[in-house]
Amino acid sequence: MMRQLVRVFIDDEGTYCPGFQFRPDLTLDPVVLELFERAMELRIPHNYFALWMMVPSPALQGSRPVDLRRSDRTSALLVGLERTFQGKAA
Repeated sequence: MMRQLVRVFIDDEGTYCPGFQFRPDLTLDPVVLELFERAMELRIPHNYFALWMMVPSPALQGSRPVDLRRSDRTSALLVGLERTFQGKAA
């Protein structure tokens, strides 16, 4: 299960799992899982993915991905992720 979790690594402070990936019943959000799986395929570091989820994205007309995860826009989120990190993955 740890492989499916988005983790944020902070020097000397530890590892944190952002709440946006959990549904109210504490199960993992399937949209975030799909996005994170693609991010790992693109070799996008966890911290970069977590930040991308929380800030307005020009690739999504200024919307924050975290706000769109409950809509029926998974394909738009995947395209936005790929556009944002095109040629920038580690």
